[in-house]
Amino acid sequence: MLAPSKPTAVFDRTHEWAELVRFCIDPAPGLRIGVVRGRRRHGKSFLLEHLCRTVDGVYTLALQQSRAMALDRFSDSLAQGLGFRVGRFTSWVEAMDAAADLLTSRRADGVPPLLVLDEFPYLVAHSPELPSVLQALYDQRGPSSGKPPLRIILCGSSISTMSTLLAGDQALRGRAVIDMRIGPFGFRDAAEYWGVADAPGTALLIDAVLGGAPGYRDVVGDPPEPGSGEDGFYDWLARSVFNPSHILFTEPEYLLAEDPRISDRATYHAIWEAVASGAATPTQIGGLVGMDAKALTYHLNIMKAAAFIRYDQDLLLQRKPVITVADPIVRFHDLIVRPNLVDFEMREGRAAWERSRETFSSKVLGPHFEDLARQWTLRYGRELGLDDIGQVGTTTVACREHRGHEVDVVALSRASRARDKRARVTLLGEAKATNKPRTCTDLARLEHIRDLLCAQGWDAENCMFALYVRSEPAPDLVAAAKDGRVVLVGMAELYGVAPYLSSPHPTR
Repeated sequence: MLAPSKPTAVFDRTHEWAELVRFCIDPAPGLRIGVVRGRRRHGKSFLLEHLCRTVDGVYTLALQQSRAMALDRFSDSLAQGLGFRVGRFTSWVEAMDAAADLLTSRRADGVPPLLVLDEFPYLVAHSPELPSVLQALYDQRGPSSGKPPLRIILCGSSISTMSTLLAGDQALRGRAVIDMRIGPFGFRDAAEYWGVADAPGTALLIDAVLGGAPGYRDVVGDPPEPGSGEDGFYDWLARSVFNPSHILFTEPEYLLAEDPRISDRATYHAIWEAVASGAATPTQIGGLVGMDAKALTYHLNIMKAAAFIRYDQDLLLQRKPVITVADPIVRFHDLIVRPNLVDFEMREGRAAWERSRETFSSKVLGPHFEDLARQWTLRYGRELGLDDIGQVGTTTVACREHRGHEVDVVALSRASRARDKRARVTLLGEAKATNKPRTCTDLARLEHIRDLLCAQGWDAENCMFALYVRSEPAPDLVAAAKDGRVVLVGMAELYGVAPYLSSPHPTR
């Protein structure tokens, strides 16, 4: 059959929709299982609900309730999807066997029946045997059984639980054909979703505070975007993340609650706060938290598995990874909200915000702008003539004269591998989120770093230079860009609105 079109209500998610539809309409016989996972507010449930409506599947959303209540809820969802009562179940073996029989017996249109179990970790919490039940069902009704086709999708927000379903010696290991991660929108898609695609400055501020999670737009209220100017941005913050009555005021608490392994939330909040403040290694984090680095290993592993923190590797050197906070809203809370909690709870946020503006600029907006610069280079660099872009990341270059240089954006050729001395460096870039106009002095620094890399044996002689700027560049820098000495990426180029230069930058 023809693949059904993506509903207009589903924004973006084109590739995810195509994969899920292909999984659902595949006429191959037997049971096939898919896993969909991702953080809360990323739109997983919204996507799967529309998928079920499109292919006439059965969708059931688990709640945090007892085993008996969960079985009754599953029975009700199954009955609603089938259009007739199915009775009550006393075990998940009985429930899944009955669901498989009823779903496969009612379809006559050639489309495999679909069953979605959303928030699957809630079911596993009181029924740990459920993955084994599904394993047994697969062994009885798998592709080689010749049984009628049936599709089951398991979905959940607890990353640690969902990521282990298919790992190691787990019951469902080797029995799923889809393991899909639903992440936040990219920064350009997020700007379009918020309705600020033509206002890059506003889009950057929203993304630096909330990231690309689509669910945040609905809870911010109307209008979802900040008003113009500094007062407009503060008013937007005051009615959302600065508002003690708003759900976003305690969003990090809800994020931690997603992982059932996290009980001592104070320790994890302290780790978040240390990382947001600039601690990048277990030793540095331990020094701020007051724990030995080895004692932190367990907590850091949990936070990494739950996608609460990231481990970013140096693109050129074999060195310890840099630990960073994964969620912009967590970084914003830890650096701006938590240090001024009393002020915000007393509804005296204006003074707290004025005290925090430098912190916001240097530790929130600056690092986020650098991250967007790397994303732009990887995904959109071709728009300005950057054709040979492979892996993109950061590095530190030793320099006796300046005590080393941290490079915001480094790109290797497509044929190169990270941390391989034979790699070819195709781009060196610097990202500046300040309002200070950038000049050719910044270009000279990149040329100096290029020369250092070449002296250290790296193939960087013909690399391009890129400057990512939030403010209008100085005339000398614009002239250098027109001469092909540097790729100039302003806010307009970053968000694909309108470039500073009327023609693409030449390549080397």
